[in-house]
Amino acid sequence: MNKAIKYTLITVGINLLIAILIFLWILAGYNHPFRDLFDFISDFPLNIGLGIIFLIISSYYVGKKMQTLICEKKWNSILVGMLGLMLILIFGTFGGSTVGFIEEGLQSGDTIYEAIVDYYYKPFFWILIFGFIPTFISGGILGGIIRKKTCYNIV
Repeated sequence: MNKAIKYTLITVGINLLIAILIFLWILAGYNHPFRDLFDFISDFPLNIGLGIIFLIISSYYVGKKMQTLICEKKWNSILVGMLGLMLILIFGTFGGSTVGFIEEGLQSGDTIYEAIVDYYYKPFFWILIFGFIPTFISGGILGGIIRKKTCYNIV
């Protein structure tokens, strides 16, 4: 595994921890935020599991592409990192949402439009609203790390 992929996977892991902290912060007004977090995860284990698998798989491919764009094509590393990490977040959200869409959305008797809104649009909206700023910040840092640690300037 090359270094860019390793740094991308580490950053995605840190972002997952940040997401858990944001979720706990939202639940802070309730009596048992950790139990509520565990209940949420146990209610949607396949969705969350497949979403994490999509995050890992897309981290591999997007991490390789980010290294190519930053080191070989000399693109702006911060912008590439930000957009690359946002793309990984979108792939992970799509992967996790697809489970609910297939399991419940298509079998609920709702129209296809209602199922798409419930199982794609709403998760994308909430995940991107709360994940936009942390993803862009950590993506910019990731781009800088990839440029600094993996690009070797041979003159």
